[in-house]
Amino acid sequence: MPAKKEKPEMKNHTEFRDIIDKRTEDLEGNWWPFIQNINDILERMNEIEAKIDSYDNRVGEAYGLGRTIAKSLNKLGFYDDDLHLKWKAVTLINEVLENAENERKEKRRSNNG
Repeated sequence: MPAKKEKPEMKNHTEFRDIIDKRTEDLEGNWWPFIQNINDILERMNEIEAKIDSYDNRVGEAYGLGRTIAKSLNKLGFYDDDLHLKWKAVTLINEVLENAENERKEKRRSNNG
């Protein structure tokens, strides 16, 4: 499998601003630094847009996961349709989990002892 190409880390804003400022200190008829600044700014905007899209995707995935978990908890009987917690179901599942944990600990002790 080919190695994943890592994108170089985006410069922080202060470093980026310093590069732009140094390039535009003395233009005197030479437009290349100005054009280069515009290109760099556009490139940086694309990088920022990509990061925002990435964060948006992550938020969407988390939202979807939360909805799936909520639906599953509802189907398991932890919540009613109005999303009110059913404490009896919570107490029962807590007991089941505690019993399973205690059994696992007992097994471990008996295997070690």
